[in-house]
Amino acid sequence: MSVTKQLHVNVRHEDGSLWATVEEFPGVFATGDNLEELRASLEEGIALMLERPNGDLPTVNLQPLDLAPVETTASAELVFA
Repeated sequence: MSVTKQLHVNVRHEDGSLWATVEEFPGVFATGDNLEELRASLEEGIALMLERPNGDLPTVNLQPLDLAPVETTASAELVFA
């Protein structure tokens, strides 16, 4: 049986590398030098989360990541006397 699900992947670019988390799979963290490496790392992390009771890992295939610009937010600590 095959299952298809839309995932929300949060991708960040930091220090020349990409890293990502998946909202639907808390605890999945992936890194890569490019989008293909990042996608492969995400597939591995998701497969580990979906490990079957007998220890088998399911085959996870993510479509190419579709990057869309998002609004950036910032925060700061206010210190005053």
